[in-house]
Amino acid sequence: MKRILFAVLVVSGVASADKSFIKGTTWDCKKDPIVAINKGDGTYTFKGACKTIAINGGDVTLKAESVDEIEINGGGCKVTLGTVGTINVNGAENKVTWKKAKSGDKPAVNVNGADNSVDQAK
Repeated sequence: MKRILFAVLVVSGVASADKSFIKGTTWDCKKDPIVAINKGDGTYTFKGACKTIAINGGDVTLKAESVDEIEINGGGCKVTLGTVGTINVNGAENKVTWKKAKSGDKPAVNVNGADNSVDQAK
């Protein structure tokens, strides 16, 4: 019983550390490196090193200096990344550009949906 209670407390503590946005903003990932955008039609800028950014909405414009993993669940998003480890796109008509892979020549890229583009910035 104690193990179950401990597991529940640990999981709920981790979940509460996440930062969730519902309107456009500028955020320093040093304050909290795990963030979620839970609304469409906003403009977001992330400074510093983010661990995870999740976009759960459409028509989002996002710029991030550095992110280990980005998850795009929506359509019509325009995402510009500095350094990135993994890019996951689930939706249609998203445009992602990245400058540098966190390791190797290219980040890991997983795309599900139509008319998405993931390209290195020139």
